[in-house]
Amino acid sequence: MAIKLDSGFEILRFSDAKYEELTAEVQYKGEAIAQVNKDKGIDMLEIEIFNLYAQPDYVPKFLLSDFLYALNEAKKLLEDAP
Repeated sequence: MAIKLDSGFEILRFSDAKYEELTAEVQYKGEAIAQVNKDKGIDMLEIEIFNLYAQPDYVPKFLLSDFLYALNEAKKLLEDAP
C-alpha cells in the first residue's frame, strides 16, 4: 500500500526481511529518507533515518510540518496493519 502526499512525500507499507513486523518507508521525491518499524510494538515505533547524502547533490529540504505529517501517516499505516 502507498500514500502519495501533495508535499512530495510518499509512504509505502511493506515487509522488510530485517524486521519481524511490517514497516513503513518514507520517501521524498522518490528518494527513501526514513523507515519506521513496529518490532517493539505500536507504542514504541522506531525510525531509521537513511544516509541522505548517498547520492551526490541530493540534499532534501522540506517543511518540518510536511515531514511530521508524513511520519504520522506512516504510523497510521502501521496501526491499521494486521
